[in-house]
Amino acid sequence: MTLVIILLALAAASASAWGLSHYLGRLPVAPQCPCCRTVTDRRRTAGSVDLLLARLGGAAARECRRCGWAGRMRWRVATQSAGR
Repeated sequence: MTLVIILLALAAASASAWGLSHYLGRLPVAPQCPCCRTVTDRRRTAGSVDLLLARLGGAAARECRRCGWAGRMRWRVATQSAGR
């Protein structure tokens, strides 16, 4: 019985990790708007879940002033330094 519980816990953990990576992989890359390709701004009405996801490096709530798009975006790792 204990082995079944351990296997179920491992299956649930791997399924949740896969689900989270699949969700984050499908988000558009910040800060470029997926509709009009302009730079987006931080959404003003960000709640506690948005702030938690942004702090964890997952997804940030963003909005586009030009076309009105609003949603979550993922940050990508910079390939070059910003320079000075």
